[in-house]
Amino acid sequence: MIELRRVSKRFGAETAVDGISLRVEKGELCVLVGTSGCGKSTTLRMINRLLEHSAGEIQIDGRPVQAFDEVQLRRRIGYVIQSTGLFPHWTVARNIGLVPTLLKWPRARVEARISELMALLGLPRDTFGDKYPDQLSGGQAQRVGVARALAADPDILLMDEPFGALDPITREELQEQLAGLQSRLHKTIVFVTHDMDEALRLADRLVVMDRGRIVQQGTPLQLLRDPASPFVESMLGGEDRGLKAAALIPVSERMVAPGAEALPRVAVNASLRQALALMLSARAPRLSVVDADGRVVGELGLPQLLGARAP
Repeated sequence: MIELRRVSKRFGAETAVDGISLRVEKGELCVLVGTSGCGKSTTLRMINRLLEHSAGEIQIDGRPVQAFDEVQLRRRIGYVIQSTGLFPHWTVARNIGLVPTLLKWPRARVEARISELMALLGLPRDTFGDKYPDQLSGGQAQRVGVARALAADPDILLMDEPFGALDPITREELQEQLAGLQSRLHKTIVFVTHDMDEALRLADRLVVMDRGRIVQQGTPLQLLRDPASPFVESMLGGEDRGLKAAALIPVSERMVAPGAEALPRVAVNASLRQALALMLSARAPRLSVVDADGRVVGELGLPQLLGARAP
């Protein structure tokens, strides 16, 4: 869906992005992560031509981005930023309907799409449709920004630090909502963040950048298990990498056949990190694993949590 080949971006004598190559597959959620000034936001903005690249080639669906009219290109790519970019003098409904209206969708189709997205993002139109951005909480405004980006049903969504200004609880709620949306919509998403926990939680592909270059990319578990350099290891949390990896592995991957003993219970879709927390709080070396109906379907002990295989 998106491919960058030896792409660079220079601002005068300064090189912000230095010869990077990256392929983002259709339906993949790719997260660019790194310290401030590493080039991740610049990379994102070159994809929809908010910034023109200085060298190399960027393709979407096998076509160079320069082959697209830049206005039409941006209208077919959803774009979400930290400050939402909502028009303050427009209602929530009008903000969401912006791009479909510019694309000259029939009015009835625009209205139906606005209502559909507001319901999908937990913002009932009867309650929120006629509100203005300054009447919303930060989390609600960010949901409207996501709805607006999705309004024309784009194949590609670019998200630049979209949850960076939110409090931790709201941020976690929106991360969960985005993960749920992606499991249903299967958009191709490039997401920029400096928060490694957010990156690990959301990414199919994790791309670590430093000083304008990609220093490692792969699945979150691949990077956690085998960081390519001390810098990547530090970005991933150093000695906490094991706990971060445990947060990505479901109990179902490690459980063994259940025994007859009554034990503290953990959900089958919980993470190993959650299971470890329960073991510590209950002072229990083993847990019963239960399904959504509360039926015992397995057992997890410390040997399995640590990676031992069932005999």
